[in-house]
Amino acid sequence: MARVTVYVIGDTHGCLTALDTLLQAEGLTDRDHRWTGGTDELWFLGDYTDRGPDGVGVIERVMDLQAQAQTAGGRVGALLGNHDVILLNAQDLPEETVPDLTIAGQPWTFRQLWQDHAGGQASDAAHLTPEHLTWLRARPLLARVGDTLLMHADTTMYLDLGDTPDEINAAGHALLHSRDATLRGTFEANFARRQEFMPDVLPDDEAEANLQAMLGASGCTRLVHGHTPVFLLHGQPAANVTEPYVYAQGRCTDVDAALFAGGPGFTLRLP
Repeated sequence: MARVTVYVIGDTHGCLTALDTLLQAEGLTDRDHRWTGGTDELWFLGDYTDRGPDGVGVIERVMDLQAQAQTAGGRVGALLGNHDVILLNAQDLPEETVPDLTIAGQPWTFRQLWQDHAGGQASDAAHLTPEHLTWLRARPLLARVGDTLLMHADTTMYLDLGDTPDEINAAGHALLHSRDATLRGTFEANFARRQEFMPDVLPDDEAEANLQAMLGASGCTRLVHGHTPVFLLHGQPAANVTEPYVYAQGRCTDVDAALFAGGPGFTLRLP
C-alpha cells in the first residue's frame, strides 16, 4: 500500500493565486489545477472568503479538487470557518439585526457586518450560487486525522455545541439551517473567540484546562487550527511567516499564514 501524506492549509480568505502556488509547490496540483496528489490527503481549515479578491474562486477550487481527489483515491477535506458563518448569515438573514450588537450606538444587520467589518467582497456576493452556499453549510466543524484534531478556531466554543466531534458537527449543521437570528448571531460571535489555548494569553492553568477539554472530547493528543494569524503572534510582517506556530509543548499548531496580508503561505504535513 502506498504511503499517504496528509497536508493541512489554513485560512485562504479569497487568495486563489497564492493558494494555487502552494498546491503546485507541494505537487498536489499541476498548472491546470488538476489533482496530482494521488492517494494523499489534503485538509482546508475554513475561511475561504472575505478580505481577499476571489473567495468564490477558492470555494470552486476546493470543490473541484474534492471530486478529482476522490476519483484518484485521495481525499480533500474542508472545515467550516467563522468567516464562512458570517457570509452565510449575511446571505440567509441579510436585513436581520445582529442581536446584542451596536456600533457607535447603532444596530447592524448581518449584511452590514459582513460588508463593513468582516472584509466581505461585493464580487463574491455577485457570484455566489445556491450550490456554493449548500457546500458551505455542509462543512464540518471538526475532523480527526489519526491522533490529530483539525479545527478552524483556537477556542473551546465547539464544546458548547456537543461532547464529541460527531455531536458538534451535527449541531453546527443544524444551526446553519436555522432561521433564528439569535442562534445564528450567537454562533457567529462565539466562533470569533481565539487564543484560548495559549499560556501567554491566558493563565497557564486556564489555557491547559481548555486544551485538555478539547483533546479529551476528541480523543486526540494534539490539535491544528487556523483563525489567529501567525504574524500577529510573532510581531513581524506576514511576508516573513513561512512556517506554522507550534506551542503548548508541541500539542498545538497554528497554520493561519495570513495570505490576505501578503504572507507567502505554507502547508503543514502531519506526522
